[in-house]
Amino acid sequence: GGTTDTYLRGIAPIVSRHLGQTLIVENRAGASGAVALAWLKTQRPDGTAIAGVTDASFRISLVQQVQYDPRNDFSFLAATSTLNFGWAVLKDSPIRDLRDLVERARARPEGISFAGGGTPTNPPFGMRLLEHRAGVKFLFVPFAGGGQMINAVMARDVDLVFDALGALAGMIDGGTFRALAVAAEERFPRWPDVPTAREQGFDVAVDLPCGFLAPRGMAPDLVRVFEAAFRKAADDPEHTTLLGRLNLGPFWRDAAAYEAHVRQSLDTL
Repeated sequence: GGTTDTYLRGIAPIVSRHLGQTLIVENRAGASGAVALAWLKTQRPDGTAIAGVTDASFRISLVQQVQYDPRNDFSFLAATSTLNFGWAVLKDSPIRDLRDLVERARARPEGISFAGGGTPTNPPFGMRLLEHRAGVKFLFVPFAGGGQMINAVMARDVDLVFDALGALAGMIDGGTFRALAVAAEERFPRWPDVPTAREQGFDVAVDLPCGFLAPRGMAPDLVRVFEAAFRKAADDPEHTTLLGRLNLGPFWRDAAAYEAHVRQSLDTL
């Protein structure tokens, strides 16, 4: 599996230790987590089945039909991590920060090009959101993978890249790339000096938090048991190491805050 699957398999033994019960990870992949949530909806809310998902499992309901209501079919337990995205340029690029990028794009509509994943008709959501919020237009150059995006920036075929920060970590840490901003609610721990888009005046937060759900109707006392175990796991040094190894950011939300986050995300996207 990918980063999320690796993360879930990594956090499971940490949570198990604090829960006093063994969590067994079963991969039910497909449709950005929609397959797993359709299954979870049919299970008993007795604690024998929970799911680890990213916000993609909720966002997909906005663009296609799914067999569950993300707002009302689940009991929210906690969120513990997030996959962060951001903007990066070559170290010697004249683009100083996100504000400067937007001003250049405003002066030259579609004159600033960026590499990203997707198709010509489906560019990265973070860039679409920046265009919408800032009232500018960039030139999207789609690529199939992170390596191709990096090569395009290196060859100066494009002005910048928008991608998962983990995929850009080596180039940024090595000093070849410079991060302009993080498209997340919080700064990326690996580079605490890199501001978020919101800190630079643009309401663009499109990270992919990872959280945990149970079927609707789980008893409040049982929700609190899981919530407490996830809280301890999130604070565990082993979890910090796991986040660093996978280039993920921390994203602690208790049950109520996680549900509020999901509802707000669905209402504002």
